[in-house]
Amino acid sequence: MPSKRTTTRYRLFRLLVIVVGKIFLGFVGYGRENTPESGPLIVAANHSRFFDPVFVCMAVPRRIQWMAKKELFVFPFKWFFYFLAAFPVDRQRGGRAALRTALKYLAEGWALGIFPEGTRRHEGPSQGAKSGAIMLAVRSGARILPVYLDRIPGPLARLRGERFQAYVGEPITIDNTLHGRQAYKEAADELLRKIYALPEEYGRSEKR
Repeated sequence: MPSKRTTTRYRLFRLLVIVVGKIFLGFVGYGRENTPESGPLIVAANHSRFFDPVFVCMAVPRRIQWMAKKELFVFPFKWFFYFLAAFPVDRQRGGRAALRTALKYLAEGWALGIFPEGTRRHEGPSQGAKSGAIMLAVRSGARILPVYLDRIPGPLARLRGERFQAYVGEPITIDNTLHGRQAYKEAADELLRKIYALPEEYGRSEKR
């Protein structure tokens, strides 16, 4: 496993994308202080864009190890995902090897990034949340850090002063006595609702 400490290369990468995000997207992040400085952590975010892993890295000041579907690891994108410290998940085979790898990273104290929706969605929360984040939290004892990424304003919206906003919520502790597919599913749906509720918790409504 690579070092979970934030390397100079990663710090420079994160600084660069934050600067670019502020200039072109008006990026502003809320709640970064909610991020635990150490210990196993599952970072769970909504997902609507290809570059959402980068946006989450902008919002969360921990180095994150990402789970990504194996279909993304093709030229030329595979180098980008390897740079983000991502590892492939074979969803056709159930992803058991990837889950074992994820549990190893959490046991080492990593922050693990995951999208509970499983794939990119362009609408609000659904009842289609995957239970992987919950299962990992139950089996590892890691807390879940919810993150919401707002819509990216277009050029005209930027001229009107709209900004790309990201919200980091307080860590969530999952009951480690949860058992069974239905219990996992209900907890996953509740996690997704909490993610989408973050803008309101911060007193800011989404700009449509």
